[in-house]
Order: sequence, then C-alpha cells, then structure tokens
Amino acid sequence: MVGGGPAGSVMGWALATRGVRVVIVDRARFPREKVCGDFVEPRGLRLFRTMGCLGALEAAGPLPITHTSLFLDGRLAYRGAIPFYGGGSDLPAHGYIIPREDLDYRLLDAARAAGAEVLEETHVDGVERGPDGVTVRTRTVRGRGALRGSVVVGADGTHSIVARSVGALVDDPRYMAISQRAYAEGVALDRGEAAFFFTRELFPGYGWMFPMAGGRANVGVGVLAEAVNRFGINVPRLLHAFLDVLRRTHSGCRDLRLASKPIGGIVRTYGGAGPNHFDRGLLVGDAGCFVDPMTGEGITPAAESALLGAAVLAEALEHGRTDGRFLQRYERVFRAYLDPAMKYLDFCACLMRNRHLGACWLRAVARGCALAARDPEFARVSGATFGGLEVRPFAVAAQIWAKAAGAALGEAGRAAAELWRGRSGTARAVAMDLAEWHAGWWASIADDPVWHLCWAADLTHKWLATMRSTASHDPRTAGPWAFHPGAPEDQRDRRRVLRTRRRSPSGRGATRTASASASAATRSR
Repeated sequence: MVGGGPAGSVMGWALATRGVRVVIVDRARFPREKVCGDFVEPRGLRLFRTMGCLGALEAAGPLPITHTSLFLDGRLAYRGAIPFYGGGSDLPAHGYIIPREDLDYRLLDAARAAGAEVLEETHVDGVERGPDGVTVRTRTVRGRGALRGSVVVGADGTHSIVARSVGALVDDPRYMAISQRAYAEGVALDRGEAAFFFTRELFPGYGWMFPMAGGRANVGVGVLAEAVNRFGINVPRLLHAFLDVLRRTHSGCRDLRLASKPIGGIVRTYGGAGPNHFDRGLLVGDAGCFVDPMTGEGITPAAESALLGAAVLAEALEHGRTDGRFLQRYERVFRAYLDPAMKYLDFCACLMRNRHLGACWLRAVARGCALAARDPEFARVSGATFGGLEVRPFAVAAQIWAKAAGAALGEAGRAAAELWRGRSGTARAVAMDLAEWHAGWWASIADDPVWHLCWAADLTHKWLATMRSTASHDPRTAGPWAFHPGAPEDQRDRRRVLRTRRRSPSGRGATRTASASASAATRSR
C-alpha cells in the first residue's frame, strides 16, 4: 500500500481485517499536516464509526457542522440548517471539521491496530511488476530497499508514483483544482455554520470558511486549474483577496486573523477517473481521481473507493488472480456505486467551467437560494448538487425545470401587467438576463473559439453520460458496505464479524493461505 492517507489507511484496515498481510508505506511521519478543507461529512463519519475510530476523533471535541451560509459577490444569499442533513437515517445529522493532521493519524492507527504494518518516512522511488509479483523500490535515511508482494495499491495522492509507474496518472486541467488554505483564529459564531463564497473572481471555484471549536476555522479558496492556466490567476493572491472579503462581509469574521502559513495543493476530480486497475494493482483515493467534481471533497470518496477496492482485492487474492482482467471488476463496482451521482456532478462542473458565463450562473444561484429559503424540499433535493448526501439527477432536474417554468410564467404575467400599466421593470430584468447570457456566450467564442467548441461538445457528451448512468437512487446513501459480497446490512453486525475474524487464529490463517502471499509478503533491505 503506497500512501497512508485516508484511502491507504482504510484500504489497509479493510484488508487486514480480512486476514490479508498488508504493508502501508508513506514518506511522512505521522501526524503530519495536509492541504485540505478538513470537512468530513456524515457519510464519512458513518464509515469511521464502523472502523471504530470515530470516538478517538470526537475526543478532541470537534464542532458539529449543522448549518450553512452562502454569499454571492459579497452578499448573503442563504442561511439556515443544512437541508440534507438528518432525516432519521443511520447517518449523523452533522459533519465535522477535523484537521488532516489528526484525522490521518487516527485512521492509520486503526489500520495498524487491525494488523497492517506501517512504514513511515519511507519514500517510494518506483514500482516494478513482473510475472511473480510486484516490487516497490523504497528509500529511507538508512538507504535503499525493496518491498515485494502480490499486489500494489496506489493510495499516494494526486502525484501518485504508482499511477505514474503504470501510465495512469491523470494530467488534464479540466479535472484538476488548485487550492490554498490556512487556519485562522478570531471567528465568533454561536453555532457550527460552514460558509461558502462565490464571486466572479473565484469562478469557476469558491472560497470557504469552515468553523472549528475555540474560535478557529479552516479558510481557503479552490479554482479549476484550467481557468488558472487560461486566465493567469494567481491563487495565493486570490486567497488574500478572499480573506479581505470574508472580514468585510461575514459578521463572525470581522476579527479573523491567520494562525498558520497558507499552503497550497491540487486535487483531481472524478471526471478524469479512468479504469484505475492494472495488472497486479489498483488506484484509490486522489490517485484514482475519487474527488467530488463540484465541491472538491475527497475524504469520503477516498475511503469509499478503498472499501470497494479492498473487497475486489480480497477476492482476487483468494482466487490467485491478480491480473488486470480479473481486477477490472473494480471498475464495474466503483462505477455502479459512484457514477449515478458523480456523472451528474461532473456535468454540473462542466457547466461551470466557462468563466465568461460566471455572472449568469451567479444570478441563477441567487434565484435558487431565494427559492431554497422558501421551499425546504427544493433546498433538500436541488441543494444536494453541492455537497448533498443523496444526489438524484432526475429529481433535481424536475424540480429546477418546474421552478424555472413557474418563474418564467410568473415573470411573463407580471411583465404583461406592467406593460399594460405603462411600466417595464420585469420585462427589462428578463431582457437583461437574456442579454447577459448572450454577451457571455459570444465573449467565450471571441476569446477562444476552439476552446468554446470543445467545451460545448464536452458538455453534450457529459449530459448523455449522465442520462446513461443515472439510477433511481443514489447508492452512496446506503454506503459501500452494500457492495461488499456477503456484507451484513447492519453496521454493528459488521463490526462484530470483523472483530471475530481478528480474534480467530484459524480464520486468519486460512485467509492468508488462500490469498497466497497477500499484499506485501516479503521485504528485503
């Protein structure tokens, strides 16, 4: 296992509980800092609860995130309880902001407690695959060495050496976001309210303020790499400009001050995800582009990809089949699990890629926020596009088109009535909307006609892909356990089964024998 972040730790834990011998290699010594928004949403908390490490994470007293606010060009557009949290499911009714320094350390500890061996401060220089297994070339302060095993898992992030070694590293700026984040102090809030900021300068992207206990917060900005390259956007400068906006517009951030040096990073989103399997291995987490295309959230998708991949690897080892043909079932499983929501989110992200239409989209979002404030069901279903726990594209589209049609009819009626009375306010507003959209469209063509044509074609392709992959429900709502062969439905039963496996020497030995030599059976220095 190359990489000890959430994907690597969850994969290591899941395989070790099945009796597979696992070695997790990471170049850092934990705990260590990591660029991230640190937002763990309810699905992730449910998963970490099942692993048995949520209690340790909650011991630090994280602030439950139950509310949200949304600012458009410096104006508050929406404030209230997060509409899609709660509802009586087995999911927690809140999220947490957990610094990766703590989160990754606890998850790695859970993998170690399950039986995985952890090698910290160990660099990986390359991966070699052969007919007899895999060799991972390593380097430490003591010198060079090698790890040999049956399979290798790339959980080593956006610059994955494993993905690069097998020719699977995604380097497409359409599916890459560049971020800058820092920790801040002096935040005054009476509840856990995450704030999102959308401005023309940040488009396509956003700024955030995620509050933590003790008046601290994670603050940052994220922008699509394609826009950064095309328009020469300076992301560190963008962060400092955003902090000024944050202090001016958010009443709880007037006295905000940085408590850490801003640091930057890159994420690769699901739109760029390939098969993510190869002879004798898989890619999980950021290495496989398992990141929400709209929010850039990657902690939960990383953990989900690891659980799905662990089930496939365990089966492959039991059958002695680690070839790419057998491991292609990993793609079938993660596509069945993630595509119904992620394909739609990727389409939405593609819509937002055209920076020239930023003003139009901000106006549309403002109207959506006004509707959400009056209609909780609209907020719950349509708001799921941005961080929701159940994404149902057909339901979202039906609501949006119904509301849009109703608004259009209402505006047409008001415009006719006003014109009859000699006024033209509504008609002028509608005309301005159409003119703004028309101007943005032609500005995009004039700026780069080839890019515009490719974008329009990409948009059409993604819409068709969304229609092909859409299911009647979002499988992520039930969690990845539903995709594990023979997994019990009740999460507590699953924890009992896993603990029983760890306590049973005969069961563990039998699994190891069946898996031939597991993940990293032999080490040499």
